[in-house]
Amino acid sequence: MTENNILTPQQVSMANEAEPHEVLLAIHKRVVDTEKLMIQYRNHAQNLDVEIGMLKERIGKLEDLVSIFHVGTQEDRVAARDALVAAQKKTHYTD
Repeated sequence: MTENNILTPQQVSMANEAEPHEVLLAIHKRVVDTEKLMIQYRNHAQNLDVEIGMLKERIGKLEDLVSIFHVGTQEDRVAARDALVAAQKKTHYTD
């Protein structure tokens, strides 16, 4: 790996002219910034996992209602229809 893959020519020039402690501080800042980004990505991924789990749960409930609607008694069908209508309103579906 060459330094051109990591640093711009301007950064290389600045590093050559900088004091050793300045180079260490710049490296430290990049490491800290990278760690912060990784924390943000991990939190985002965890939030997506939670959201996916919630959506799977809702889909399961809706599938149960649909199966009741198709094979249940008339009373079950009415209850399932009402539940589906309520779920549609809750998710802002208008179709």
